[in-house]
Amino acid sequence: MRTWYLAYCKCKEEERARLHLRNQGVDSYYPQVQVEKLVRGQVRQVSEPMFPCYLFVHVDLEEFSASRLKSTRGLRRIITYGEHWQTVPQPLIIDLMRHENNDEAREHLNQLPRQGETVTIEEGPFSGLQAIYQEPDGERRSILLLQLLNQDVSKSFCNRSFRRLA
Repeated sequence: MRTWYLAYCKCKEEERARLHLRNQGVDSYYPQVQVEKLVRGQVRQVSEPMFPCYLFVHVDLEEFSASRLKSTRGLRRIITYGEHWQTVPQPLIIDLMRHENNDEAREHLNQLPRQGETVTIEEGPFSGLQAIYQEPDGERRSILLLQLLNQDVSKSFCNRSFRRLA
C-alpha cells in the first residue's frame, strides 16, 4: 500500500530529489509558497519550499526497496519515529496541494476519486462491480457504496482494490 513518508533532503536540493524519485517511478511532493525577495535591486515574486529541506514521498515499501529510496540523490534520510518511518496522513497532503497554485499538484488531486464518483472494484469477491466513492477510511482504505440485492451497502475497501472510472 502506498503511503506518504517524510524525507529530509540536502540543503536546497528538494527539486533534485523530486526529479530523481520521479525517474524511479516514485511520487513525491513539496509545497511551495510565493514570497517577495529583493533580486538584483528589484522586488520579485519567488517560489520557495514551504518546509525547506523536507519532501513528502508517496511509495509502497513492499514494491520499492527502502535502501534504493534512501540512496536517491538529493535525499539525506527518511524521518523516523523510533524504528519506524514517519508517515504523513494523506488528508494533510491533499489539503496542502489544494492550497497550492501548482499544475502538478492539481494533476495529482485529479487522480484521486472524489465523493460521489463512480469506481470499479478490481480485486476481491466484489471484483467487476461498480460502486460510488464515499470517503477515506484511514490512510489505506476507503468507504464505497455498493448496491447489492437492491439495497445500498457501505463497505470499506483497500485503496488498491478499486480504480476511478475515466
